[in-house]
Amino acid sequence: MNMGIINLFRRKEDILDTVFSQLNNPLQEIREDALSKLENLQLSVEQGLRVLEMAKNTFPPSKYDWQDISAQLIDICAVKPYVEYINKVEYIYDELNPNAKVSALQFLSTYESEQALIIYLKLLARGYDELKSLPYGSLYERPRFPQILFPGLLKFIDNKEIVSQIYLILLNYFNYDLVDETTLGDYKKTIVSDIIDMAEKVTGYALKKSTVSIWDDDEYLSLRNKAGIYFDLAGYIKDPRVTLALKGIMCIKDMKLKMFAAMSLLQHDYGLQEEDVIDIASDSEVRNWFYESLVKIGKDEIYPEQFKSQKCFAESDMVDWLVYPTELGRVPDKIELMNVFQEGDMEYYLFRFRCDSKKDWEKVGWMAGLSGPFSKKNCPTTVAEGHTFSRFEEWDSKTPQEHFSNIVGNIRDYWSSVADDLQ
Repeated sequence: MNMGIINLFRRKEDILDTVFSQLNNPLQEIREDALSKLENLQLSVEQGLRVLEMAKNTFPPSKYDWQDISAQLIDICAVKPYVEYINKVEYIYDELNPNAKVSALQFLSTYESEQALIIYLKLLARGYDELKSLPYGSLYERPRFPQILFPGLLKFIDNKEIVSQIYLILLNYFNYDLVDETTLGDYKKTIVSDIIDMAEKVTGYALKKSTVSIWDDDEYLSLRNKAGIYFDLAGYIKDPRVTLALKGIMCIKDMKLKMFAAMSLLQHDYGLQEEDVIDIASDSEVRNWFYESLVKIGKDEIYPEQFKSQKCFAESDMVDWLVYPTELGRVPDKIELMNVFQEGDMEYYLFRFRCDSKKDWEKVGWMAGLSGPFSKKNCPTTVAEGHTFSRFEEWDSKTPQEHFSNIVGNIRDYWSSVADDLQ
């Protein structure tokens, strides 16, 4: 064997010994530096197995749970998930701390491997009742091996902390035609009951007296996020009690949840009232989602023509961006189209918006936001090409042209820097 290769292997082994020693250092800076060194190593299978073995150890406590060393050791190995790691993760699992167990489950649920998924379910069964959140890796983004995951994953829906995440995964498996109602077996009864219970919670919810809107009620927003999953899933659960529960949802004022219920009712072959369709289509938060969903199931003929314009779709695209929690975090109280800019075969829609229901935003007044660009040849379309953005600058601080140029310039600079980083 080439002596250079042997020496390189020995140096890496020496580095692992050094790193392991540093991970036990009482100083967090030294531990963090050791983890950084480990992340930059190109671990072989054998070295990765050693690192996983290290994860069983007890290390000095970190300031935050997400800095747990054992969990980070598993995460480092997950970057290049050799198949040889699967059995090792199962072998060490019972000796891991709770944070590391979550990382191990996350690790297993990213493998494109039937064996990994079988072990994932096996290990999940050992402590699922203590989980506050379900580690599910790439099972939602890349649904696979339905014959293994379902109905096995449904065994854990009695943990109400993780049931909505399980239903989210199940929903996507339905969306990809990987499962059907027969897959559910006896668990269908529980799912029906859960959907009905969620419908009752939503219809019976009373906003807190101290709140101006749903956007100021964190409890409701949490309920809303979960309810959307349940009402979307309900379209695949054919049961007269579910249909009745969905019909009850059509009386609420929250158009996002009403939209999910409406789409599921269509899947139940239940016709929608014209006024309900208009209510949903008129709502800028969900307008585009509603139209796209109708197109997907071939029911777009019921979509009202008065909201099928590029202005309406651009407004909904702008609002969809604004409601993101790290942006405005809510639907603006007012939004107005101010200008349309042409650039070749594309159109940009410049809006001004304001949010008087939130004190932090009320003092700013009207702000500028840009939606688009949209392809002229495809108009009206809900597809924006990636420049929808707002700097939350006061409308009167610039001319419309200056707002447009600044926002587009910022976005182009951003994508240029991303491209440079990839080179």
